[in-house]
Amino acid sequence: MSDRFAEMDNWTSEQVAQFKESGRLKMYQTSERAVSLQANGPGILMAEGDSWFDYLPGTDIIDCLRQYYDYLIENYAQAGDTLENMIYGTRVNRDFEPVSPTIDRVLQRLGELQPPVFLFSGGGNDVAGESFESYLNHKDSGLPVLRESFLEDMINVVYRKYLEDLIAKVAAVAPNTHIITHGYGYTLPTGIGVSVLFVTFSGPWLKPALARKDILDPEEQRQIIFKIISKYNEMMMSLEQKYEKFHYLDLRLRIDPQQDWVDELHLRNSAYARVAEQIHTKIQALMG
Repeated sequence: MSDRFAEMDNWTSEQVAQFKESGRLKMYQTSERAVSLQANGPGILMAEGDSWFDYLPGTDIIDCLRQYYDYLIENYAQAGDTLENMIYGTRVNRDFEPVSPTIDRVLQRLGELQPPVFLFSGGGNDVAGESFESYLNHKDSGLPVLRESFLEDMINVVYRKYLEDLIAKVAAVAPNTHIITHGYGYTLPTGIGVSVLFVTFSGPWLKPALARKDILDPEEQRQIIFKIISKYNEMMMSLEQKYEKFHYLDLRLRIDPQQDWVDELHLRNSAYARVAEQIHTKIQALMG
């Protein structure tokens, strides 16, 4: 897919690191330029999310929003995070005692800053990451390969409730703040995981799960993955229709399944830049 960000896909690791660091430094500038950015733009935005907002091997959406559109963003995203942990907190210490969840700090800062926009990225690890295999039956079991009722329950009951709780929590501390989130584009089971210096340290997720369930036909694999991703997008679309300050961006026609992925869950630099462009357009429309 040709676009004005295509050259980003040829960047070296040093160029990527410089791009990311330059964006982060904008939050700490004390120059007149930084003051002007805050005064003349929407001010400081906040973000929470997963690796689409915090991707070490390449650029991510937050990097692109900072660099291309001069947004000042206080970002709490952590690669690999799940909806449940981001919205409630699931981590414990060595004594199995709950540790203070990041959501507490996020809500505190939302209350203090009252930002016009809170950016949120979540769900990829819940529907296509480590949890993906739980939606599948073994091909030889005689059962439908996709656990339709389980998928329906997880997305339209469990994950929907998680997101509605997030919406309520944000509204309670920052009632005028808009939440902007994105769905996920269609991906393919390539068997490629996240690699740095030729070492894979995360994933792949889709192809191994399908292989373990003996679901080997490429077209059947594609249909399963596309159906799961569509159902998650449709749930988020319904939330946008219900909640005035919840805004969902549909990326399914924006992302090319064949060209825009570097692994099964993460986009090329140029694709993240296009998503950031779409988010920027939405922010401008809201602030208009």
